[in-house]
Amino acid sequence: SLQRYLMLMFAIVLILAGGPLFEMSQLGGQKQPTPIDVHNAVGAALLMIGAISTVIWHRSRVISLLMISVVGLMVSVAFTRLSAPDLALTQLTVEVVTIVLLMLALFFLPQRSPKESSSIHVLRDLGVSAALGIVVSSVCYALLTRPLESISDFFLANAKTGGGGTNVVNVILVDFRGFDTLGEIIVLGIAALGIAKLLANLPLIMPSTDSEGRSWAKERYPILLASISQSLLPLALMVSFYIFLRGHNLPGGGFIAGLVTAIAFILQYIAHGSNWIAERLTINYRKIIASGIIIALFTGVGSWFFERPFMTTWFDYFDIPFIGEIELASALVFDLGVYLTVVGATLMILASLGQLTANAPKEGVHV
Repeated sequence: SLQRYLMLMFAIVLILAGGPLFEMSQLGGQKQPTPIDVHNAVGAALLMIGAISTVIWHRSRVISLLMISVVGLMVSVAFTRLSAPDLALTQLTVEVVTIVLLMLALFFLPQRSPKESSSIHVLRDLGVSAALGIVVSSVCYALLTRPLESISDFFLANAKTGGGGTNVVNVILVDFRGFDTLGEIIVLGIAALGIAKLLANLPLIMPSTDSEGRSWAKERYPILLASISQSLLPLALMVSFYIFLRGHNLPGGGFIAGLVTAIAFILQYIAHGSNWIAERLTINYRKIIASGIIIALFTGVGSWFFERPFMTTWFDYFDIPFIGEIELASALVFDLGVYLTVVGATLMILASLGQLTANAPKEGVHV
């Protein structure tokens, strides 16, 4: 079972991570921990409350989903607190997409999960989880209180001169480690295609009532939500375009912009349904994913024509009349490939799940 698999995996991690701790004469190092202020304490408390509440109410799927979203939100706030706005934006947009994905999946699942573990297994899992938490916390404390050599100084010193951007995170993703990003979007595209293929022939029956026997509302798509979603679509696309263009020098970039665009379109699916969207807009997600990967790949290949290694980026500054100096970088084209891949993959996964509700027969209806 999945529970047994996770328990064995965590037990192995516990042994591998906990072993070196017994060889240490002193857990803490020479560096003093950062003082705890009120804001950090409150954020940590809310994060722990969300995590513990998820475990306590795990059988009530909607409540546990809300609690785990609190954890993700507090992680995003922590990134903001620690001056990492790029990570905060990424975390926040991923949380929104994940919540929508899980809500679509929960529609076909019972509102409450059955009891699957005996009292003995619960105590066993609790012991393994508690021990693993203590070991991981101890390892983090031991590492963070000791001086470590970091490569961050290299990126901070060379982001502007070597990559042409002041947003170090984005320069790392599309320049210094652009080959890694290329591999990641290829994996994302393959995963989206695999999920869509699995869901295409999945036999599901739409429940005609909830778990307590109450029928669903006749109006599946509220008029207010439908009206607001249409008004927000151009605004969301404009914000996404702005986030995409500023990513090389300010928080943003193709990945975040792609998620914002996907959220804007998936809101239309939620407000109107997949059939309504299909009648008005034909989107081939496979072509979008393929286009994104091809653009990113050919951006790297283009450097060969200038006798440069694969994925070597180029940038320069130009003085435009009435506008001033602007920067053009080949990394922007690569980021466009990332953007298209993220949009296509995210929408393919979410739309495939949403399409199940449109095609699935209802209980008691023979097809």
